[in-house]
Amino acid sequence: MFSKLFKKHQPNHFGKTKHIIKPAFTTGGIEYFEFDTTANLPFKRGLKFLSIYNELDMRCDRHYLTKHVEAIETPLTGGKKVGLDEIIKIRQLNAQMKERLQWVYHEDLVYKLASVVFFDANENPDDWEWKYAAEKIERWKKAEDVNTFFLHEPIQRLIPFLKDSNLNFHDYSAMGKQIDQVMLDNIYAMLSTKASASSLTYTERYFSAEMKANSV
Repeated sequence: MFSKLFKKHQPNHFGKTKHIIKPAFTTGGIEYFEFDTTANLPFKRGLKFLSIYNELDMRCDRHYLTKHVEAIETPLTGGKKVGLDEIIKIRQLNAQMKERLQWVYHEDLVYKLASVVFFDANENPDDWEWKYAAEKIERWKKAEDVNTFFLHEPIQRLIPFLKDSNLNFHDYSAMGKQIDQVMLDNIYAMLSTKASASSLTYTERYFSAEMKANSV
């Protein structure tokens, strides 16, 4: 009887959804929710979850992979003879990719995946909006540093290797961002473009696919 009365007075932010939604964690004074299991993610959120989880598993976001492929193809197209300098650069890019596969995780991809699984009362749980997700991630970063955020139990349940890695996430992330910057600069140098990885904002880098889709 008591449990029924308690449930009756619980705020119902998501009355239209057919799945079970439960509180996940609170940060920055905002409560975030999750479905009882990722298997119950609605269609649109589920597709985005699979897409980002694949990026996380590869330790590369789609932007990096796209630019890597373009950099490899550059000396191999146009009918020009591939010289020793080009071969050395191609080997360097391949070595970079092998190194990335050894990384434990990519901080910004963890945030991006979390933006799909965890949502606040202002969101439609059946859908996922990349602009709001980018804003939500920035709020998370301002409210807590990476160490504190990744130690939330729901985050570690979502990505179990964070719990077992025994890393100082702040130091590891800082080091990873520096290496990532060097790798991207090497790719842009191969593309012979004046653009720099450092000129890309967070939104441009990690939500590039969504931005292109919405600009069409």
